[in-house]
Amino acid sequence: MKLKELFESTGRSVANLKIDYKGGDFNCSFNRLTSLEGAPSHVGGHFYCNDNELTSLEGAPSHVGGNFNCSYSELPSLEGAPSHVGGNFNCSYSELPSLKDVHKHIAEIKGVLCAIENPISSHVLGLLLIKGVTKVRLDNGQVEEILNRHLGKGRAGMLMAQEELIEAGLEEFAQL
Repeated sequence: MKLKELFESTGRSVANLKIDYKGGDFNCSFNRLTSLEGAPSHVGGHFYCNDNELTSLEGAPSHVGGNFNCSYSELPSLEGAPSHVGGNFNCSYSELPSLKDVHKHIAEIKGVLCAIENPISSHVLGLLLIKGVTKVRLDNGQVEEILNRHLGKGRAGMLMAQEELIEAGLEEFAQL
């Protein structure tokens, strides 16, 4: 179900649904949503859409002032994710097979990007092109360590990380 459909089908306001939109935060977690269509385009605080049945982040806000949490979803990619997140970005337990083109969807995260418990097996270098990331959390400790060593170094850091990943026999990860 889409957020828009949830509002239209029930004829109720945000306050009457299991959605919290107080103090700049927006929480639509645990609603069996399949789409974020109808979500606000900007959220000053945190945005929580975790524990739904999301297969896409299309319709998510473009800017989130605090944390963004889309964990426990069924996402094939992070396409549609907010371009700017003022806190942590959590996409753990979301079935992500790779992070291909992640830097084309997310320009800035001012915190940790947590993508644990995903079957990510390729394309992680784009994480190094996202401005502001302070730490990356992945299941593969070796890949995580290499990426974290080169955070904040832009394209030069990405190229150094790529070289390290290839030398470690992790060629699939050494792609944008």
